[in-house]
Amino acid sequence: MYENLNPLDLLKEEMTHDEVTIRVNAIHRLRTVVTVMGTDSFKTQILPYVEGLLKKEEDEVLFAIADELGKVSTLLSGSQLIFLPPLEQLAAMEETVVRDRAVASLNTISNNLTDMEIQNNYVPMVLRLSSHDWFTGRVSAVNLIHTVYSRTGSHKDKLRQKFIELCNEETPMIRRAVASKIGDLAGFVDKEVILNELIPIFKQLAADEQDSVKVLCLDSLKQIAKLLNKEENKTHTLPIIIAATEDKSWKIRLALAKNFAKLAESFGKEITDISLIQIFTTLLKDVETDVRLATVHSLVNFIQMVNIDKLHILLPHIQSLTGDNSSQVRYVICDVIGAMIPLVPKELVAPKLLPCLSRLLEDSDSEVRINASKSSVKFVSVMGPELMTSLTPQLKVLLEDKKWRVREQIYNTLFDLANTYQSQDIFTKHIENLLFGFLKDRAQTIRENSIKRLPSLLQIYKHDWLMNSCLPRFNEILNKQNGYAFRISGLYSLQSIAQSLSTEIVTDKILPILMKNSKDDVPNVKLVAVRIIKSLLLKFESNTVNNYIKPLLQELSNDVDKDVKYFAQEALISI
Repeated sequence: MYENLNPLDLLKEEMTHDEVTIRVNAIHRLRTVVTVMGTDSFKTQILPYVEGLLKKEEDEVLFAIADELGKVSTLLSGSQLIFLPPLEQLAAMEETVVRDRAVASLNTISNNLTDMEIQNNYVPMVLRLSSHDWFTGRVSAVNLIHTVYSRTGSHKDKLRQKFIELCNEETPMIRRAVASKIGDLAGFVDKEVILNELIPIFKQLAADEQDSVKVLCLDSLKQIAKLLNKEENKTHTLPIIIAATEDKSWKIRLALAKNFAKLAESFGKEITDISLIQIFTTLLKDVETDVRLATVHSLVNFIQMVNIDKLHILLPHIQSLTGDNSSQVRYVICDVIGAMIPLVPKELVAPKLLPCLSRLLEDSDSEVRINASKSSVKFVSVMGPELMTSLTPQLKVLLEDKKWRVREQIYNTLFDLANTYQSQDIFTKHIENLLFGFLKDRAQTIRENSIKRLPSLLQIYKHDWLMNSCLPRFNEILNKQNGYAFRISGLYSLQSIAQSLSTEIVTDKILPILMKNSKDDVPNVKLVAVRIIKSLLLKFESNTVNNYIKPLLQELSNDVDKDVKYFAQEALISI
């Protein structure tokens, strides 16, 4: 029925459908319609039709129109102004997501307008929205001003004054918009304007009766602080931070905690060391768990901006937080300790941070224990191998943990330590016996992950370690008294290291073990041995293949177990 319709007629037909999703999909094909019909048809036929939909369509469709108009505008260079009227209507709609999408499309279009078009057409539109009868248009105006401010010429004063007027609106939604965008606008005005015009309204918003307004002010504060010098920040923005720390609303303190590291970056080291660090410790002791958690998250970055000689102020609070009643706080404290270890003087690490780490390694929460294990690698790498004597017993206990993910992380920690030190003596004395416990771990995932990491050890500890430690341990696990699943892990361990070995070693040391286990009583062990032999065929010389491997595979191709038989035949074919 649609074959004789042009694209616009088809669009109109679909827009009469009762299903909203069909109408939305039809709007999202608007670019295709424009591409087919051309610019002139868009101006004279398509856009008027779309504008007619604005007064009757549902929010889902209006959202799609707001989105598509921005995208279509990129196809029609030189015709950007025709999109302003419909988007102005959409920017004043009641539904928030429709307005936001219309604002986003208007921002896209403004990038393609000339300065003259901005001043003659775009600015009047923004001013109309800023004086709209309904608050929705005024909110959109706030979100549009800062994006074009630098290009508005003689209209700058008028736009800025309108922005300041909107700060005094009774409607909280408008004040929230101003609070969220005042930092953006500050980046486009002179310092004098910031101090004389924006700072006063910022202070007013920071003391607003609505918590949501004050929260958004704290988000904007870091932008303003970057634009002020040390004395200006002390005078104007530091009091706002202090007030937020003492605010009765936990939401305000939470917003401050989340932004604290960025604020410290904006303020610089001097103010951070003198004032912010003291304020920060107050947040670390906050009665609300969410505030403490956000503060500890910020602490990971905050400590990078504090002078080393001031870190001792934070240490008592970190020690206290290792016993926090929130496991989430204790989890993040592990990250803080890991970040602090390279920064704190070595003489303070052992007495101050080591007890913290030990406590966290014994935590009742498995996720905390896992994260503490990750930090222990940084701890040992900074303090040196002598710390292994006190750390090893704790790692040994954790290798018996009931939670497999804890054990997995401990094995990863042992591999990381082995790779960090690259010392045969340290490896043999402190790490090796614990690390090879993975071969008998009851979790298959642990065995598989550890097997993947074996080649990295072989690169470090070379031939002697392979012959004297590695192969004997694999032979030991392949003893029939061990479960068949462990024996399979032993075979896969051989395969993992064999890829890095010479033909001679693989032939003399690895192949005999594989051939022996290809005759295991358990079919699963046999077929794994066969599959590994197949994967290593390129490692063997032709004499070895013809004299040893081929006869073995021929024998196994007649095995009573159909899977062993299948894999043996498959290996024979590949020879």
